[in-house]
Amino acid sequence: MKRLVVLSVLALSLLFVFACSTLNYELLVYDQPSPTKHQYVAVNDGDYIFALAVSGGGSRAAVFSEAVMKELYKQIKLPDGRSIIDEIDYISSVSGGSLSMAYYCMNKPNVDSSHTDLYDQFFDTYRTDMRINIEGDLVKNIFQFYKVFLSSEEKGLLIKQAFDKLYFNNRKFDELGKRQKNGWCPTLILNGTTMDTGSKFLFTTLTGDNFDAAPKTLVKKLSETGFGKSDYHFGGDLLGVTFCDDIGLSIGDMEVSRGVAASASVPLLLGPIVLKDQKQSKDDDEFFIHISDGGINDNQGITTVMQLFIDRFVDMPERHYRGALVIIIDSNQTIDPSLSINSVRGFTVMGTAERAMNISFFRGKALTYVTIMFLMSTDPRFKNITFVYISPYLADDPEISALFQQTPTRFKIDPDKADNLERAAEIVVRKAKDKILEAYEHEMNGRR
Repeated sequence: MKRLVVLSVLALSLLFVFACSTLNYELLVYDQPSPTKHQYVAVNDGDYIFALAVSGGGSRAAVFSEAVMKELYKQIKLPDGRSIIDEIDYISSVSGGSLSMAYYCMNKPNVDSSHTDLYDQFFDTYRTDMRINIEGDLVKNIFQFYKVFLSSEEKGLLIKQAFDKLYFNNRKFDELGKRQKNGWCPTLILNGTTMDTGSKFLFTTLTGDNFDAAPKTLVKKLSETGFGKSDYHFGGDLLGVTFCDDIGLSIGDMEVSRGVAASASVPLLLGPIVLKDQKQSKDDDEFFIHISDGGINDNQGITTVMQLFIDRFVDMPERHYRGALVIIIDSNQTIDPSLSINSVRGFTVMGTAERAMNISFFRGKALTYVTIMFLMSTDPRFKNITFVYISPYLADDPEISALFQQTPTRFKIDPDKADNLERAAEIVVRKAKDKILEAYEHEMNGRR
């Protein structure tokens, strides 16, 4: 009898899991078709571009980038009393950085930073919200134990729903586009990776017309090298960029949380986010693409910024862009050998997977930097781009660096580690202040 009861409970539990483990298609898949005429246009960015490239790293990246924004607001003032943050034209972000930057663009005051009372209040709330234990919110309901049995795609939807509950309340890119058009926030670009092809997927109100893969002069120089003549095959679409328009979807009707979740999804754990390819799909034959962590393609969003610049500087010569300022907010950690060299076994299974991914990220990061340096050295139109690098390591404080290195890439963060990131942001922005102001003053002198 006891065995029968146990088997009955087990059977009912499995039935419950089976019944609950498939979420509604309408929730899981975004398939809203694009309107006939696109309703967004690129905001006029003048003749000098100021952009941010914000790395991933879970809540570590969210907290650090929030802290950097606050320090930019507090420390770097313009001659008219406003903050330098009023001048930001574009933000390209990844993963946890996407959460922070989407929050910033959707919630910052609709006035300039001279209204310090509003901005002080905003940054206080911003700080509190980036410290929320998102993972805890996902699992705190004991009756949701069945969720461990969901597919990765369904878990990706759960993180999207958590972002809506905690931050975005189902607000859409259409609202973001209107905020950008009114000058209330920078133009936001959330970076994801198309798992099906390897291409980069950008969630933004911009379109492919606003980006360029590479300037013709650079392509020509590369094609003349021995390697360029080798017909080397990359495999997949590693250099491609895909937008909602390209697959017949409406970006305006999409929730911002879905783009953030795609950018922040963690392979095998949370995500990918599923989109229907309306252009390929037929009544009896549907096609889908799966968007995951933007860090797989570019863990800083810096190549997206450069593709935007190439479009502006090379393809729009009539605009006479004089230069640009790029602040890179990097929350990535170094590859730490101390985690393995003192142990025969070296790594756990998860540790091995994480280290392999980190090495891949860092090799991509190094290649990105080399490519950009080559681009800037071969084309004089890019000589007036100033890069300012922001990282907790640049605080040059062993205690800050050690605690930063111990801060895991999760969507939760301990208060002491969050405080440590704030200390780092304050120090590093202070060090970068003169370089940022020098670039801005150069811009102002060029306008006179």
